[in-house]
Amino acid sequence: MSERLEEVETRLAAIGDLGSVVDAMRALAAVRLQQAMAALGGTRTYAGVVQSAFARALSALPEPRPDGKGLRTARGVIVFAAEHGFVGAFEEPLLERLQAEGPVAAVMVAGSRGAAMLEEHGVRPAWCVPMATQVGGVMAVARRVADRLTTLTAHRLGRVDLLYRTHPHGVALEPLYPAGLPNHVAVPGRAPLFGLPPRELVEHLADEYLFARLAHAAVESFAAENAARLSVMLSAGQNVKDRLEDLSRLANRLRQDLTTQELTELTIGRDD
Repeated sequence: MSERLEEVETRLAAIGDLGSVVDAMRALAAVRLQQAMAALGGTRTYAGVVQSAFARALSALPEPRPDGKGLRTARGVIVFAAEHGFVGAFEEPLLERLQAEGPVAAVMVAGSRGAAMLEEHGVRPAWCVPMATQVGGVMAVARRVADRLTTLTAHRLGRVDLLYRTHPHGVALEPLYPAGLPNHVAVPGRAPLFGLPPRELVEHLADEYLFARLAHAAVESFAAENAARLSVMLSAGQNVKDRLEDLSRLANRLRQDLTTQELTELTIGRDD
């Protein structure tokens, strides 16, 4: 019986250590979620400002830009997913939405775990870049995606969509360029004043708009990822707590049984 008690106490210590790890991961996910939520307002506002400036610059061009119809009609999708695990079914809605869209010429992924999951289901990404693991790295991810995308679209893509999770439980699938961009030709309001030739300004703003949209999608995904991880860690923490309580009760019962056994043996020995 003493060996059984020792085994239970060893398991208690091991699960207690596991609980400490779960607590640390839960706290980290909560902090990162809070940081991402704080950044969302800024990225949303910035993307809106750049979009407005982009549209106004386009409206100043002497004639509408060609829309490219009939030249490049292939469609690509950029998927923002998780880099690491412990996020439950975080990527499954992304896969379901992607599969529902039908044929896609190129799937591009930010997030190694998401890319691996897609490959397991027969979707081979054209390329994958690591997703940020802290909010300070999100801008670098957006820049890497923009660089990769510029190279790919220059060759064969006519349209690109963004696919990502939103906090707390949503899924967003939206065109990288909303309706009217980049072929927008009329913007209400006073005519803007330019410090650069309109066409040169449009080229600069196009790059900035691309970055702003990607950055906002990446922050949204990062927030949703950490919300999912926080939920998983809360559930794991409760499971650890329940298991510790069960093992503690078992250990107490074994101690009582061992004490009773020893007292019985002593009593029998005295009677003899």
